[in-house]
Amino acid sequence: MNENEKEKEISEEAVSSENTEENKETEVKFEENDNWQFEAEAPTLDDSIILGDGFALEAKPDDQPAVKKKKEKSQDIVINKRNLKIVLLSIVSAVLAAAIIAFGIDFFALPNNKEKMNPGNVALTVGDMKVSVGMYNLYYNLVVNNYKQYAEQGNYNIDFTKDFSEQTTVDENDKEITWEEVFKTDTIKQLQYVAAYYEPAVEEGVTVTDVQKENIKSSVENLKTSASEEGVSLKKYLEENYGKYCGIETIEKFYEQRNICENYYNKMQLKLSVSEDEALKYYEENKDDYLTFAYIENQFSLDASGDDAVNLESVKKQVEAYCDQIKTIDDLKEIIPEACSGLIKMAVEQGYFSDEKTAIATLKNSVTVTYKADTVAGNFGEDILKWFRSPDRKEGDTTYFINEDYGYACIFLYTSEAKPDETELYSVRHILISPTDDPSKASEATDAEWSAALLKAEQVYDEYSKSDKTEFAFAELAEKYSADTNTLSAGNAGLYGGEIKKTKLGEMVPEFEGWATDKSRKYGDVEIVKSKFGYHIMYFIYDGPTYVFNLMDDALNKKGSDMISSVEYKEHLAFRKTTVAEPSTVASVSDESTENAE
Repeated sequence: MNENEKEKEISEEAVSSENTEENKETEVKFEENDNWQFEAEAPTLDDSIILGDGFALEAKPDDQPAVKKKKEKSQDIVINKRNLKIVLLSIVSAVLAAAIIAFGIDFFALPNNKEKMNPGNVALTVGDMKVSVGMYNLYYNLVVNNYKQYAEQGNYNIDFTKDFSEQTTVDENDKEITWEEVFKTDTIKQLQYVAAYYEPAVEEGVTVTDVQKENIKSSVENLKTSASEEGVSLKKYLEENYGKYCGIETIEKFYEQRNICENYYNKMQLKLSVSEDEALKYYEENKDDYLTFAYIENQFSLDASGDDAVNLESVKKQVEAYCDQIKTIDDLKEIIPEACSGLIKMAVEQGYFSDEKTAIATLKNSVTVTYKADTVAGNFGEDILKWFRSPDRKEGDTTYFINEDYGYACIFLYTSEAKPDETELYSVRHILISPTDDPSKASEATDAEWSAALLKAEQVYDEYSKSDKTEFAFAELAEKYSADTNTLSAGNAGLYGGEIKKTKLGEMVPEFEGWATDKSRKYGDVEIVKSKFGYHIMYFIYDGPTYVFNLMDDALNKKGSDMISSVEYKEHLAFRKTTVAEPSTVASVSDESTENAE
């Protein structure tokens, strides 16, 4: 209530009444121009309640209806509500005072490191998910540290010794934005991602697995050990490394939410899957975001010994010499055996190719790529993207990029000859039912074992036929029955549900590949195919050129991004306690006081 209102009320007349005729209605009237109303709420996260140095309640006007009642005597009564207001405000004050006594001022005004979601600790709501100050700080510090690592590798032009609010870059819409804004925006995007997957996952009953629970427990124990080795308390160790108000409960919740999101992610990806037509439509709508160019890459080591020893200057001179030799794609292909010798040697040694001849042929067929602009900037730095987009670019221009931290150099060719990669790929899912426990020994199985395997394959096929016949239903059966663990979540390849994705010709057994590349195939076709490893229950996804697969991935990522960015978020008063990066540091918060953190 402001001073003018108070003065007005003090100057109002007291209760007045006047006798009139008997047997008429008694009419109750409020004083004119006095639209008072009372609207009390329990303390919530609503920003209309401000707690800290004091508190304020903002009332919202609401029309009050006239009240009529009958009496034996007619009488007009004018009521002064000043006393009523005082009584009601006293009740509100008493309620708030009781709440503060019960919970303490810290409950309302201060963050804590135990993930207690009191108003003073909720920095954001993202979707329906409450985010504590400590959790925000944890994500923020991870984001800033990630950018710092990329900047040290030369991928971003950020000076970590200078004020981030005075350093700018451009966002995906080519709009200038400060790095301070980038850090905050990316942190919120991370939290939107979690909310987008975590909330529906919880609704569908997705939980962490027993293995994940053990991993979380192990991670927590490792943190305790690290704190002990540094001779500091766990609380201090966590805050120094992950941000203010980040406690062990924050770490546990972080891991739990991320694991649940990952467990649900595959199902969501299948729900969002993109067809060829959708991918091509997406490309037409986003043509300007794509670059098609030719490039080659080589590996080197700055700390090698003997004949392999090189220094950065010699690498630059060699790369510049190659650039002078290249004017066309044929020129680029011609120098691959020499210019990519390090990559070829490493690929053969690690088993990616059977011999150098095969590796060279594959590299020559792969010089042309189609990448989104942000992928170019992310992989090779913003300067390379600017080089491609420069109006001064001419046919046959070359440039290079060197990453000395990871030991590789790339040569880029700007030419109209570069076309989208037409190399044929295919994607399927399969459930392998092997006649032996080890599929590699299936050739040693007896006829009876092969017959048993076929019977089992037919039973699994029937189980699929009785389901809703979706790709996800098939993937779940693969997780349950398939002997090919490399294509399951239990394997180490990061695959799920029997997925064989974007596979080049010649990599799988003939029976498998022949079925997958049959041009009569349609999405969702299912059939049992026999190979030397057992019976494959096949699920067809797509067969086509590489660039379409890449477009499908981009369109799928766009769908996912749109879903994530659609998750609404709201900042609360406690957001003032969150981290803001400062020069020469990764973890720095705006409020240095920790004495009230639990």
